[in-house]
Order: sequence, then structure tokens, then C-alpha cells
Amino acid sequence: MNLFVGTKKEKFFYHNTLLCLVKALQGQNTAIDLRNDSYVCGLISTVDGYMNLSLSNAIYCDPQGNEFSFENLFIQARNIRYVHVPESASILSTIKSELNKSPPEPDKKPIKKSRKAQKAYKQHMQTVASLGK
Repeated sequence: MNLFVGTKKEKFFYHNTLLCLVKALQGQNTAIDLRNDSYVCGLISTVDGYMNLSLSNAIYCDPQGNEFSFENLFIQARNIRYVHVPESASILSTIKSELNKSPPEPDKKPIKKSRKAQKAYKQHMQTVASLGK
């Protein structure tokens, strides 16, 4: 299971941008166009919460057409123009399956609410129940 772990900001990006799609492409070969008109093809090994990518067995092609082979290559998110989604991957189903992965159960103690908060919660629940009738 490939669960997302990161800071609050990274989790926000994961759930509110297409970062989840790129994260789901982890372990697949893809092409990435860079802002300097070059591109990289390779196996996506890791994706962090800011969409920085690590590729293995990557081939970098510069704007002049020269190719360079790298065993491991790190690409900062700010240098990425496009990430090509492989034709074999359905975009919507890939996003849905990535977001539906169950998060780990936290080992937290239940938060004790004040009487005022309990009363407000009870009133909100009664209001919601009356709307359903």
C-alpha cells in the first residue's frame, strides 16, 4: 500500500492538485518535459508532496538533441513543464484509486469536548435531522 505521508501543506497539495495523479504514476515509465525545452524519460521512483521527482534509469535529452543516461535523476518541481501520463493509465480511475487508499488508523486518544461544544454539537445534529424530514 502506497500511503501519502508529509506535512500539512504537502497533504493539501496532494488532495487539491493533480499531485495525486503523478504520485499514482510511481513505478511506471513516463516522459517529463522540462521548462528549458529538454525532456527526461525514465521510471518514476519517488514523488514528494511538492512534486519533486526522482527517476531511475533516466535518459535526459537536451534542446540540441544530445542524450545523456543517468542511473538516478532528481527533478525539482519548478523545472517541470509537463508530465506525460502513459496511454495505458486511465486518468480518472487512477486518481480515484489513489485518493481512495485508506489512511492509517491514528493511535489518538479521543478529544474531550467541553459542555458548550457538546451542546452546540447536539443542536447541530438536531438541525440536520430536521432538514432530512
